[in-house]
Amino acid sequence: MTTLLHSTYCNASLLAGLLFLSMGYFIGRYPPKSLKTWYGYRSFYSTQNIETWRAANTYASHISRRIGILLFVFGIASALFFEKQTELFFYVTIGPVVIGALYMVGYTEWMLGQEFDEEGNKRDPADTEADTEPE
Repeated sequence: MTTLLHSTYCNASLLAGLLFLSMGYFIGRYPPKSLKTWYGYRSFYSTQNIETWRAANTYASHISRRIGILLFVFGIASALFFEKQTELFFYVTIGPVVIGALYMVGYTEWMLGQEFDEEGNKRDPADTEADTEPE
């Protein structure tokens, strides 16, 4: 057991990749029905109403699966590249996990901002095009 724990195959990218993959699959397959469920993507913007909640969880589950695959592949590559766990190994495998989590939150919040206004009402596509055209 300790051999596995000290192996390079026990790294943050690989384990977090599996977690992101399973979380994305679970939320995509069994989306949370209400705001009071114990799981789901929670932020101030996503919990404004049920529409923003559903949209946020759809975006987050999709991105979570993509990030999970990338982290898993990166974790395997790191395990093959490094011979033992060193301080550099920890930084190299933890960095992508932090970046992936920040990307998932940033992308989901950006998509919510594109699709909904500040009050959580769905934007009209005609209004968005009119706002971007010069006068």
